Amino acid sequence: MNYYVLHCQTLKSDRVCQRLNRKYGLQAFIPKMESYHRVSNQVIEKTMFPGYVFIKTDLDQREFDALLGDLNDERNGIIKELKKSDVSALTQDEIDLYQRLWNQNGILEMSEGYKENGKTIVTKGPLLSFQKEIIATDKRDMVAVLKLTFLDRNIKAGILLK
Repeated sequence: MNYYVLHCQTLKSDRVCQRLNRKYGLQAFIPKMESYHRVSNQVIEKTMFPGYVFIKTDLDQREFDALLGDLNDERNGIIKELKKSDVSALTQDEIDLYQRLWNQNGILEMSEGYKENGKTIVTKGPLLSFQKEIIATDKRDMVAVLKLTFLDRNIKAGILLK
């Protein structure tokens, strides 16, 4: 499987995703994360990379480029494809990281844990195997920052601290 990333107009990302899934049979999705919403005291889903649509497909880079070239009028909302010299936008390490953190629906689920002596201890969730990678936590916003990067950004993940 190859993963490709399209940079889109943020307000048209959902429409681009739906069009690629419905008309072209691709697995297009927008990665999300579960986040704690203080006002409503609920866990909500939040877009992790606004303006980006991820595509999982068996197509190689040339076939995918050809498909994008054939979109013509249906390119509405797509700005460009992120790619590195004719290879899949995501490296194998990034794909492995993605598969370990996000569920099959493209959602980074909320983890649970607690603070002890200034250290975050994860007791449940996808961050369990990434505990040593946590460089900061925000108890107020219930977010952990990892020293791991994805698309050249540090990964942030929801964590309910008790």
